[in-house]
Amino acid sequence: MTETTCEVLTWDELTKAQLYEVVCLRDLVFVVGQKITAVPEVDGLDDQCAHALLRSSDGALVGTARVFHLQSPRVVGRVAVHPDHQRQGLGSALMLQVQEWMGHGPAELHAQAHLEDWYASLGWRRVGPVFEEAEIPHVTMVWGQS
Repeated sequence: MTETTCEVLTWDELTKAQLYEVVCLRDLVFVVGQKITAVPEVDGLDDQCAHALLRSSDGALVGTARVFHLQSPRVVGRVAVHPDHQRQGLGSALMLQVQEWMGHGPAELHAQAHLEDWYASLGWRRVGPVFEEAEIPHVTMVWGQS
């Protein structure tokens, strides 16, 4: 696995340059890679979130996620790993850092259905049926809840 560092920054701590990096990476993963239109991706809600920034040893942003941390349960979303760095354990490293940052307490996320087993391996549990979001099958998963 590539050596990485991860920091989670609230909206007020995030610089314009960091936000630009996040949006570019999410665009590459979701809009270009998964063909999701930019309308649901750029939703105007980033200012309500903390953002995880996973960087490789050379400083490049290789992973990101956002957390609606001011609500309960907290909601994790926009989990993305650069296509050139996928399947190297970086998504797990990113999510473990997000989970550590959140501490104890309830959280949920909408996982792409094909990633359900991976999220389960990190301690997330599926609740409810499969549903469509951005024209992709998803499942709701919870963490830190019985």
